[in-house]
Amino acid sequence: MNQSLAAAFCAGATRRIFPSLYALFFLLLTGPACGGAGSADLPDAMPRNAGIPPVEGPPGTAQLVGSAAELSPTAEHLQLTLVDVGQGDGMVLTFPDGTAAAIDGGPDRFAAYRDFISAAVKGGMRLETVLLSHGHSDHYTGLTTAIDWLPKDCGARVFDPGYDRPDVPGYQSFKGAAGCRYRAFGKGMSLALYPSVRIEVLSVTDMPFPMADSTGINNTSAITYVRFGRFALLLMGDAETEAERSLWNARKDSLRANVLKLGHHGSCNASATSLLGSVAADYALIGVARPNDFGHPHCQTINKLQARGMHWLRTDSNGTITVETDGEKYAVRFAMGSPDDTRCPRPCSSAVDF
Repeated sequence: MNQSLAAAFCAGATRRIFPSLYALFFLLLTGPACGGAGSADLPDAMPRNAGIPPVEGPPGTAQLVGSAAELSPTAEHLQLTLVDVGQGDGMVLTFPDGTAAAIDGGPDRFAAYRDFISAAVKGGMRLETVLLSHGHSDHYTGLTTAIDWLPKDCGARVFDPGYDRPDVPGYQSFKGAAGCRYRAFGKGMSLALYPSVRIEVLSVTDMPFPMADSTGINNTSAITYVRFGRFALLLMGDAETEAERSLWNARKDSLRANVLKLGHHGSCNASATSLLGSVAADYALIGVARPNDFGHPHCQTINKLQARGMHWLRTDSNGTITVETDGEKYAVRFAMGSPDDTRCPRPCSSAVDF
């Protein structure tokens, strides 16, 4: 794709150039063109308004307010939902026009993610993109069903880091369901899913490191930065210390975000002190089950969040969690409990930090 056309997409000219194709997902291989209180039941599946786009401002400086009722009724709204899928991550990013991206799909042991997606689609949401942070079953399983809701074309719609796992039937089911719509992420890639929303892939690799084990696969995670007006969101996948250190070394002065989805479910080998300091988020989100065999979130992680004065929400204590923003302000809501639950199954014996 040439630079001028890519820039047109980034500027929101898609509606004027391709009005009949606007709802499709466009992948920009030219990153520089785009620049670098609880509630009951499930949250709404769609933002309330697709009105006036937000004014650009310093990312991560949106104001936290008490409820979505305080957001502008005339502005566009962006919404992230972290679905309670148990021990895993399953998210939906819903754009102001009702289109959406599924980001990881949980283990789907209890069909929670499948049910959420199905209900949202029946409510008018249009799923157009699927993003898998990395090739572990507690992230890809529910996405196989989500892919069924995508448009039946061969456009680039299903993405992951590109690390193939031919000996893993579940991962191959995910790749098979994607078919001709599958593509691999690239570091520095920008995703043009909606004109006023910027999504940048800050880190990703198709090779596990430092070794080809579970930690190595976690470190292939696509780390994505979502910006909408003054609001910014950082999604860490299951990135652990090695991937976090590489990201921090490269971007430590440009990671500010209002909301941080913690890496690796609150493991002691993620959410490094230096990284938390650079992000300086108001809220951290943790996808986790109670009980779980991993001891997540580890007590070291909870202690670090407390030390920074950050709030946090976790699906084991708060159920499904939603963040909604108009680009100037944002609100969080959740299905049960209270923020900042300090319970941690155990400290880990080999914590790594920097």
